[in-house]
Amino acid sequence: MSELFKKIEKLEQKRKELFSSYTKFMTIAVVSILTAILLSILSEFYFLFVVGLIPAFIFFSKAQALSKQFKNTIKDELVHIVLEDKFDEVFYDRHQSISESIINETGLVKRPDRFSGEDYIRGKYKGVSFEVSDVTLRERREHVDSKGNRTVTYPVYFKGRWYKYKFPKNFKGSLKICESYPRERRGLEKVETESIAFNKKFRLFASEKQYAFYHLTPIMMEKLLELEKLHRGHIYFYYNKDELHIGVNDSQDYLEIPFNKTIDEKAMNAFEGDVDLIPAIINELKLTSSKFK
Repeated sequence: MSELFKKIEKLEQKRKELFSSYTKFMTIAVVSILTAILLSILSEFYFLFVVGLIPAFIFFSKAQALSKQFKNTIKDELVHIVLEDKFDEVFYDRHQSISESIINETGLVKRPDRFSGEDYIRGKYKGVSFEVSDVTLRERREHVDSKGNRTVTYPVYFKGRWYKYKFPKNFKGSLKICESYPRERRGLEKVETESIAFNKKFRLFASEKQYAFYHLTPIMMEKLLELEKLHRGHIYFYYNKDELHIGVNDSQDYLEIPFNKTIDEKAMNAFEGDVDLIPAIINELKLTSSKFK
């Protein structure tokens, strides 16, 4: 029996135990709220509603703690095994992320007013170094109503995954391929290809047209369109010197297993699918070919 299979069995047993307690605590919380509402209506002592919310809050907090414990268990006990089976020199930290400064330097998306990230992975695949993590970018918005009351919010404008690949060859140029206009376009010229479908989907900006067409062969454009179809939302590509950055704004949390579902083959396939996207990009974009060496 493989180490991964043994680990999955233990995790499923632990999930059942935790989810059973989670369900019980959530049920008590809901019953407490309904009881408080009923008592306050029947007695007309509305303070009973507030009093009734206290046990509801306590049990709701306990339920959320169990949900967080399950998530942490998955990250601590399962991710390492899956990653080490697929990559060389792999490192994982669920609390870390690709830095905000690295993302800002690409000029692909606007600078965030608030930044957060998780599930940082670093490693090598077929000699190509990579870094990847989930990231969430927020912008500050201020609203003043007719009475002069000021409200500040921080809505999300980018939530998804950021990939950074590093290959041996250092090109003397840069190329941005985006579904929407990149934040920074200075020093770059707009380029159009002979593919109508590609031009409709992406906007291209390159340091030189020749450099753009060096990367964007007909086969490569087809591969980029295929990668775009694999992801919801918007996708950004940035070739610069010896690096390729890919930002996927799809509002998705990666490396997650639902708390309320059995950890079976289907769940593991979806989980490993998040990991397999990393080498899939390397293979599809042929980052191991002689062009990048």
